[in-house]
Amino acid sequence: MEEQGLSRLTADRSENKSRWHLPAIVAILYFSQGFPFGIYDRTMGIYLRQQNVSLAQIGIVSSVGLAWSLKPLWAPLVDTFGSYRTWILGSLAVLCVSMGMFATTPAASTLFWAAAILLAFASATQDIAIDALTIRITPDDQIGRINSLRVTAARIAFIAMGGGLATLSDAVGWSKAFFAAAALAFIVLVVVALFVPPEAGRMERHENLFKALMVWLKRNGPLVFLVVLIYRLGDSALRPMIAPYWIDRGYSATEAGNVTTTIGMVCVILGAISGGWFVTRFGIFKALLWLGLVQMLSNLGYAIVATTNAGRPGLYAAAVAESFCDGLGTAAFLSFLMFICDRENAATEYAVLSATFALPRTFIGSASGYLTEAMGYAGYYWLTAALALPGLALLPLIRARVATASAAEP
Repeated sequence: MEEQGLSRLTADRSENKSRWHLPAIVAILYFSQGFPFGIYDRTMGIYLRQQNVSLAQIGIVSSVGLAWSLKPLWAPLVDTFGSYRTWILGSLAVLCVSMGMFATTPAASTLFWAAAILLAFASATQDIAIDALTIRITPDDQIGRINSLRVTAARIAFIAMGGGLATLSDAVGWSKAFFAAAALAFIVLVVVALFVPPEAGRMERHENLFKALMVWLKRNGPLVFLVVLIYRLGDSALRPMIAPYWIDRGYSATEAGNVTTTIGMVCVILGAISGGWFVTRFGIFKALLWLGLVQMLSNLGYAIVATTNAGRPGLYAAAVAESFCDGLGTAAFLSFLMFICDRENAATEYAVLSATFALPRTFIGSASGYLTEAMGYAGYYWLTAALALPGLALLPLIRARVATASAAEP
């Protein structure tokens, strides 16, 4: 009887541990995935502008984002050699070094750009390994719960390394703030080393993956991929020049960081929830069309503010509208990407799609500073709104493909 009771107690403890162990690992991993991108996407613009770096050079920061576009090229290496845990630990070690370099090198110097490139490639590699490891260790009955946790943890990290790091810089200076970011990366590295099991390793390789990919590419056709390429072009063009605009209007790094990242992320999440409801209620095609139009109109908010030199209330309204509409458009767009992926090869196909829509973000971001210097903020913001029109104009041509994909869903 005592042995049965002990066995039951041991089983209960094991079950209780499994309830929190997997979510804890996933939360740590996706916090780790979110914070390097938060530094790249939001903090760099604030930091460089405060260091009097030109808008042209700030725009060039976007070019290092090519790493996220190219990551499908070396994803097979992550699947083939070593374990996912090893790749994650190695990536975190490189991230520590890159953020230490930010803290000790002048802004926009050669070593600064080397650190930015290291951060981008380490972060992209970490993304590959974390996504693959999470798929491996997540039971089917916890997929929904774990996916919710993934998004939440990554957004928290994005806020912490965006508005949080900018706020810290006002208190202790940028050098100490970047050292703090490096220390955080090291803490995550230690936690991963201690709690992620060493046997968390390779996924099985698909022998006919290339053939299946070719069939999928042919079935969708060039128009679908053209929509993927340019649908979010207007939003991608606007984002790199938001933080510099706040700094040039005389706002502090704390206020710019909190509005564009902290408050912005809350609005994005609310917009994504609303957009998800719209997709469920009205379908993917209507969501792509109407939410895409709303997203374009949010670009006009910044254009009007810059044209009229509106005060703080107008600027805050433009920021909130842009972030909320970004969430709406993201919900529609990601639903579209999910629908056109085959369930059997969704990971590879989604990697191709994510690389496709990341390309224009990289190139238009690289040119954004030059264009803004030539056109002024107002002229450039009007241009970003116009860049949203071609993707919307192509939607009627792919309506049948979206309807077919939607009809296939249960």
